[in-house]
Amino acid sequence: MVSSNVNQKAIAIAFAIATCLLCTLSFVVKDVLASPSGADSVGTSDLTELESQVQAQLTAIAPPGLRIDRVELGCKPLPGASPKPPLPGLVQFASRAFMVELQLADRSIYCSATMDASRQVLTAVRDLQANDPVTNADFQPQWVDAFGGAAGALFDFPNHGPYVSASLIRAGQPLYASALLRPIAVHPGDLVMVQVKNGPVTLHAQLQAQSQASIGDNLTVVNPAGGAPVVVTVTGLKNAELVMQ
Repeated sequence: MVSSNVNQKAIAIAFAIATCLLCTLSFVVKDVLASPSGADSVGTSDLTELESQVQAQLTAIAPPGLRIDRVELGCKPLPGASPKPPLPGLVQFASRAFMVELQLADRSIYCSATMDASRQVLTAVRDLQANDPVTNADFQPQWVDAFGGAAGALFDFPNHGPYVSASLIRAGQPLYASALLRPIAVHPGDLVMVQVKNGPVTLHAQLQAQSQASIGDNLTVVNPAGGAPVVVTVTGLKNAELVMQ
């Protein structure tokens, strides 16, 4: 009889403990659902505004010739979240994917994102044959997918000319640095008119080129009648300059 009473008491105690555990678990679940992590995410209009803010921040730090067309966040931020300015090095503009740091009260939340961007490049307005003289007027700016083709194409015409085309350039084709050559101004054996400047004194001498060179290149010349070689700077067709210090 005593044993039966003990068993009944043990069963009652176990049942009471189980009931308390269930009650405690119920309260914990309610607390989790009511916490910020269980809160609803921002609505569609708020999300669009948030993406617009990120787009504006990227536009402010984008390199020259790059245009940010659209930003899409890969998460659903909580209400009240706002984008922090991108940290240096966080956005490289080398791919569509990047990370956004959002501020929510005293917390920082990182969210994946993608961007659509366009890059401005120069494209030929007409067909250019090999060795044709080329200038800035032979090209026009055009927007292309920043992460698609035309990687390395120039967005600004270089100012160290004159230039000729290295090979055939078709109309509409992007301009690359390798497509431009400076024309040869001096060939080996040419007699070059060298302007020698020494303070207020200027002299002219006709010296013989030892190699070929373009405008702006250094060139070694010698006196045909004999003498030590001299390095001059090519300034034009069979013309060069030597400034004495």
